Amino acid sequence: MRLESLSLQDFRNYASISLNFNPGLNIFVGDNAQGKTNLLEAIYVLALSKSYRAQRDPELIRQGADQALVSGQIRRLASMELGFLLSHTERKRLLVNQKAATASRFVGNLNIVLFSPDSLQLVKGTPSDRRRFLDIQICQIDPVYRKTLLEYQRVVRQRNSLLKSAQESRAHLSQLVVWDRQLISLGTEVMLRRQAVVDKLQRYTRDIHRQISQELENLHLIYQPFFADPEKGDLELWDSPEELKSMFMLQLQQLRREELRRGYTLAGPQRDDLLFLINGMDLRKYGSQGQQRSAVLACILAELELMQGETGEYPVVLLDDVMSELDQKRRIQLLSLLNDKAQTIVTTTNLGSFTAEIVQRAAVFNIRQGRIL
Repeated sequence: MRLESLSLQDFRNYASISLNFNPGLNIFVGDNAQGKTNLLEAIYVLALSKSYRAQRDPELIRQGADQALVSGQIRRLASMELGFLLSHTERKRLLVNQKAATASRFVGNLNIVLFSPDSLQLVKGTPSDRRRFLDIQICQIDPVYRKTLLEYQRVVRQRNSLLKSAQESRAHLSQLVVWDRQLISLGTEVMLRRQAVVDKLQRYTRDIHRQISQELENLHLIYQPFFADPEKGDLELWDSPEELKSMFMLQLQQLRREELRRGYTLAGPQRDDLLFLINGMDLRKYGSQGQQRSAVLACILAELELMQGETGEYPVVLLDDVMSELDQKRRIQLLSLLNDKAQTIVTTTNLGSFTAEIVQRAAVFNIRQGRIL
């Protein structure tokens, strides 16, 4: 899988650009605030139909413009064109081969793995950061999961609305039975798929991390369901989907009074987490910054292997100014472990982070004030 070309019209600080990519390594060099991250954001939009930075889609439209267009030519078994059209006055449009498409039809045509300075917060960040990390991976390779997750999120919103209404009138409580049933059914599907992916990711991450740590440390990823209590050593999962549903129902019963008091849902996969253990030690609490960064690096590289195993193709790798965040040892490890497996698009403020050999085999582009030179 590779991105052959990209065209932008009035996207962020780009008035109009078109460029072709090297199937291997592509390096974009420029000072800060010139548009390097905006370029990767445009590629991300083509993969996932939304930005990882903007709160609202209209923020992506260049100041003073009425609309923005992102389009790219993708090469898999055959060539495909993806498009993303934004307007201040109309809903965004997703295009596959110039024909309107739903998000379900759009997402999954271009798979990406993004590694940015924010990614380095994965271990010590919030549980929502780690859930998002998992969901972005799974949504790109599993359309059924995308649909289930969206439906589950809709049920949570509806149930939260009902819980708030019940604070005013307990007559609404009779409706909770219906929403509980949907919450448990969909939530169980989400959790089963997440657990299966964590199991696969763990195998890849363990082996990659042992290379990075020179066989000195063992990294273990553990899926932590919302009902687990790691402080008590309670990290056991479930033996069957039926047992998971029973545990889910028990949690709802135990939390009912608190949910009514707060007015929102307290049980479910929207409260799950992912634990990182090094030699049995909780990396978030006790790991050094170097250990945390090595664990994140191993996870990012494991994403590639996971996606290749699920789809038969490596995703496009986006490295957003992370070379300056890594020491020389980890920079070399990152690029050597990628080892030309995947098309890689890197942004940097200078070429000093790369060896002369790497620069020689890469396509190098300079970015200045929203222009590619």
